[in-house]
Amino acid sequence: MTTLRQAVASEMPRAIEDLKAYCGQPSVAAQNLGIADTVELVRRLFTEEGARVDVLENGGGNPILHVEFEGPSERTLLFYDHYDVQPPEPLEEWTTPPFEPVVRDGRLFARGSSDNKGDLICRLAAVRALKRVYGHVPCRVKFLIEGEEEVGSPTFAGSVERYKDRFQADACIWEFGMKDETERPLLYGGLKGICYLQFTVRTMDVDLHSSMAPIVHNPAWRLVWALASLKGPDGRVLIPGFYENAGGPTDRDLAYIERIPWDVAEFKRYHGIRELWQERGGRTLSVPEMVRDYLFEPTCTICGLEAGYAGPGTKTVLPREASAKVDFRLVGRMSPQEVLQKVRAHLDSLGYDDIQVESLGPEHPYQTSLENPFVDLVWQTAKEAYGKDPVLYPTAAGSGPMYPVGNILEVPIISTGCSYWGSGAHAPDENIRLEDFEQGAFHMALLLERFGTTSEERRRQG
Repeated sequence: MTTLRQAVASEMPRAIEDLKAYCGQPSVAAQNLGIADTVELVRRLFTEEGARVDVLENGGGNPILHVEFEGPSERTLLFYDHYDVQPPEPLEEWTTPPFEPVVRDGRLFARGSSDNKGDLICRLAAVRALKRVYGHVPCRVKFLIEGEEEVGSPTFAGSVERYKDRFQADACIWEFGMKDETERPLLYGGLKGICYLQFTVRTMDVDLHSSMAPIVHNPAWRLVWALASLKGPDGRVLIPGFYENAGGPTDRDLAYIERIPWDVAEFKRYHGIRELWQERGGRTLSVPEMVRDYLFEPTCTICGLEAGYAGPGTKTVLPREASAKVDFRLVGRMSPQEVLQKVRAHLDSLGYDDIQVESLGPEHPYQTSLENPFVDLVWQTAKEAYGKDPVLYPTAAGSGPMYPVGNILEVPIISTGCSYWGSGAHAPDENIRLEDFEQGAFHMALLLERFGTTSEERRRQG
């Protein structure tokens, strides 16, 4: 009899070809590039496998796909994925073109291979392997596949509410995960929220000669002074009331943090980091303290600045406008709307009422209870699939639209995937290793097999 691991291995050639076709189709939400063709490609992939597929209107945004496979168990597992990818620029830094997938040295290189097209095909391969062994999937399987994750999922929450009956499930596997530098699989139980803002100040209609500086406001200086008021040299955010709803890690969270291995020296070496924030001024934090801050501290980060002339040589100009992009990562019960209001009030109180503030990407934080039995099931099946103890992060430092899925559908969510520490998501030469791709598919197949066990059988076994 064909074992599940053998069935997954047999599916790999087809899955790799599907992944090449999928990654070869551009789908850049930020540039509105290839969206309709990508939706049709994904629809066809699942329809040919016998799934019910509905392409759903998404409040004026890119369509959402609802995919469903029937199974004999009353239990339903939901997969969240997205078909949009980051822009591939800078193109000159790719070894091969970003939308021409190629396998080199056991790795598949293409934009989206890691984030998140590889995970979607990996999960489809798991479904195929189960059907090869059993003739069906052991439980009902649903996919929620959106197309605006890389631009902040602006219309996603409303669509989850509108279509919540279609996506009802007992648990959810999120879109991402990887192996660390020691080949341990990483699992995540949540995400930070985000309040992404653009600051803009204009003091005149045209650029002026810089000799006008004694009598004309320079918008670049006004913006720099305003930005400096947001955060102090000690790293604390200075906006009144900013930390009110931040909360903090629970004792259970802290217990998991203590188990997270992190090689600080290797982390600095790999990224070329000269100094960590915690090292400034001779401060010393333990590894668990650094991980705690990384996962549970809210942030304020200047992501980009633009004003005047920054080309070669000189241009003595007083710019008419200055702008900055700033993101706040949110934790606990913080909300992007609350942070936006506090930022506006803070700027106004200091006389910066002429600075416009626009919200570009609001998302709430979300964290699954680590006491939920689903967490242990994902951990145990990952250990069996990878042959190593997984590392469970109580939450992740990044952001995504996990809150509406967890809050509206009321399901536990764990994130796991087939990337590795060198995948380079969002960067040139993004890639996955084919060995990880196969192991990830086997993990998903095992999880579906165990998840499909009926409640009565689970009680007998327990």
